[in-house]
Parts: sequence; C-alpha cells; structure tokens
Amino acid sequence: MKKKIAFLMVFLVAGLMLSTGCTKKPSQEELSKLNEARMSAEAAEKKLADLKAERVQLETQLEAKKEELKKAEEERDAVKAKLGN
Repeated sequence: MKKKIAFLMVFLVAGLMLSTGCTKKPSQEELSKLNEARMSAEAAEKKLADLKAERVQLETQLEAKKEELKKAEEERDAVKAKLGN
C-alpha cells in the first residue's frame, strides 16, 4: 500500500514538472516585464546617486555654516571681552 502511494506521489510530481511548459525563449510578456524592471532599477539607481550628491552638497553647506557660526561666536566673545574691560 505504501509503495503504491509513493509511486503515485512520484508520478504526480513528475506530471506537474512536465506540465509547466518549459521553453528555451522567454515570452514577449516576460521580456517586457524584465525590461520594465530593468528601467525601474536604473531609475532608482539614478535617484540614489542624485540623493547622495545632494547629501554631499548639504553636508558641505552645513560645515561652512558651522565654520561661519564659530567665527561669529569668536567675534561676539571678543566684543564682550572689550566691553567688559
């Protein structure tokens, strides 16, 4: 009985594998989906590169502003010191 069930299971699995219809070439629909996915990936990569460049620019501006703030604070402290004496 167990051998019959095992044979039947193997037969069903083999039948399912053969019924999937493997082809050597992708269909037009598969090619269009693949092309669409490739274009989406390229767009996402471009956006990522743009955002990274923007981040570098913003970090540079932030450093410049920090330097400007430091100079203004030093000037303020110098003025306070002169007024205090």
